[in-house]
Amino acid sequence: MNMKRCSITKNSAAVMAVILAGTMMTGCGGSKSGSSGDNLVLEFRGGDYLTGKPYRVTANKSLRELSCSYGVISKENPVTGEEAPENQWFYVLPEEYFTSYDLDYDREKSYIERCRGSLTDGADMEAEKELALTDPLTADQWHLYNIGQNPYGVTEEPVKGVDINVIPAWRTVLEDRKAQLDGSGVYVVVTDSPVDINHEDLRDRVYNPGIPGSEDLINTGISLAKLQENPDSNHGTGVAGIIAASGMNDLGVRGIAFNASITSVTMESDAHEPRALEYMLSMPGPVLMNASWGRNFQTVTQPDAKELYEALYEKNIAVIHAHGNEFIAGYDKDARPYSSSICLTLGINCEFKQTDQISREPFVINVGALDSLGVKAIYGSTGSNLWVTGFGGLQGGSKNPAQKTSAAIVTTNCQYDPHDWSDPDANSPWRNEDNKYYTNTMNGTSSAAPTVSGAIALAYQAKPDLTVSQLRYLLAVTSRDDTVMPDLALTVKEAASDQSYGEPIVYDYGWQDNAAGFRFSSHYGFGVVDAAALVKGALACDSDPVCAGLKDLPEVYVSGNSSPCAFSDDTGRNVTCVFSDFRDPEDAETVLGSSELTIDAITYDVSGLTYLPEGFKDFCELAASPEDEEITEHNRERKQAVFDANLILQILAESPEGTKSLIKPLYANWDFKSGFKVPDSNIEDEFSMAPLDLATSTFYRETLKEGTDKPWTLSIKSPCKLDLDALNKSMHLTVYGRKNQE
Repeated sequence: MNMKRCSITKNSAAVMAVILAGTMMTGCGGSKSGSSGDNLVLEFRGGDYLTGKPYRVTANKSLRELSCSYGVISKENPVTGEEAPENQWFYVLPEEYFTSYDLDYDREKSYIERCRGSLTDGADMEAEKELALTDPLTADQWHLYNIGQNPYGVTEEPVKGVDINVIPAWRTVLEDRKAQLDGSGVYVVVTDSPVDINHEDLRDRVYNPGIPGSEDLINTGISLAKLQENPDSNHGTGVAGIIAASGMNDLGVRGIAFNASITSVTMESDAHEPRALEYMLSMPGPVLMNASWGRNFQTVTQPDAKELYEALYEKNIAVIHAHGNEFIAGYDKDARPYSSSICLTLGINCEFKQTDQISREPFVINVGALDSLGVKAIYGSTGSNLWVTGFGGLQGGSKNPAQKTSAAIVTTNCQYDPHDWSDPDANSPWRNEDNKYYTNTMNGTSSAAPTVSGAIALAYQAKPDLTVSQLRYLLAVTSRDDTVMPDLALTVKEAASDQSYGEPIVYDYGWQDNAAGFRFSSHYGFGVVDAAALVKGALACDSDPVCAGLKDLPEVYVSGNSSPCAFSDDTGRNVTCVFSDFRDPEDAETVLGSSELTIDAITYDVSGLTYLPEGFKDFCELAASPEDEEITEHNRERKQAVFDANLILQILAESPEGTKSLIKPLYANWDFKSGFKVPDSNIEDEFSMAPLDLATSTFYRETLKEGTDKPWTLSIKSPCKLDLDALNKSMHLTVYGRKNQE
């Protein structure tokens, strides 16, 4: 039968009436052949074909049966078990419709369904019906479902299948609650610039915890005047939309956890951080925090914040943190006084990212970024403390037609006319009157982190008592590495003769399988997040012995051997630290002894790292000199000398099983002990650098035990001689884990 698309006004909230006429239907109305005479009307209401939420189909006449070409018709609601009354059915478009990724853009936005009804008098009737997305811009959100759509006009179209795999997650039915996964009952705290809580696609998601004294930070909203003063203040609104923009409301976009609750907590100064963390400890659960921010390039230790992050972990509040966008940050002495742009030449990470407290916390989930082509986004910082990768995208478009571009993330933008506040993409070809409160240019790890937060919110809904340790484990085992996504493949970056040291050097180890069988890289962590696999793992956690065993908090052991570090040659520049005699930091009488600990997290305190005046570089004497109390030319020169020394500093950790982790790679710029201060920062210079616990994910679930043939080691390679006494005063290895059963 030849079918043609009818001119129908779309109203997907109560999806339009279907006119079913005779078997020789030629258009919307159809012919009236058949014994029933007048038309038969079907109404499709309340459903959603992406999530598989059943439509309720109602007939105005008695039918013996009903069937459709694409969807499945049943008398029982497949989610709730409700029995449909006479002349009603439930309709679901099967998941298989989406698994091949063969849909085109228009067919994702809507499709023509043909249904056949058998009347009680024996007559059959057919009609075609257009079903449309219940959130019109969802088809533009490639990170949700990537079919290579390109409504943005980028030169490099998204690669099919590169997405978060959320459709199967949405279709997961919680049998005990007779509900599907949508984030219901989960609270997500967006610490960022203020979220536009009045936005049409966010206002129904906003939750106010009613904490006294928090009115200046929680759910403040954002004014047009603030946007006019600083257009970047729309950042938090975009983040919130990725996580939880309302679904099935006939408006704009859809969040990954589109029925989760959102609380906006303003994070626009260093003083806001501890207050925000304290507020989260007062909120109902399950709670997770999205932190699409970081302190770039000023290394600080914040004891108060450290204690609060530990408290969040103990209360099972997951912290999802954007790892950073400085892989190719470049050589900009005004913004960042880099020593060299050699990182760009070698194609390695330009900036060391364990500078602020949140990035070094051992149980924070640091997130890297994938672009729409299925590889690490060019800006995405790498590092040993990365855990997983989310979806960040790139530019979303360019005014220069010769420039290569690929898709960014489509999400919410502040609900003010974009021309009233100098919205950077106000004139984007993608923007029009219907989507002017949305953007197609959100990118960065700021976008990647909330894609992971959205997936985690679904996992929390599936298992509300999920612990942070269980969550980290599930992310590690379900995320997709290069064996699943071959385009993630990496090669070891190395030189037979490094230009600084004149000897073989490894700059990046690529993908490694650690001794516990976990595959890790500093580019992707344990891989690209998979929402469907994550929620499946959460539902099965109690029956997985490893996952179930991570319910309780880990034990903590700290190396206690005195003077763990020694020079590894006669240069005074190369040091190897060996760790043993592990003890409970709160009870020195409690030792690890003959027990074995399966590692959950691990950190090394390097706060004693201090340069001496001698070395093979001229800058060593200046780098080792004391800092003047006042701003002087000496201080400026000293600062640059410390940057020069830190640039070619390498810190390499190795486990007894031979797994290696480049904690501080060569040529990653770092400000440590330089006296550098970010302009307008209110972090004071007298902030102590001790402890400075650097984290690595590489050794996840390897085993800590005493008396092995080969110990845990940390090797430091420096251009300047090192103060061994200072290093030994602070150096220790901290291990969080659980004892293996005998």
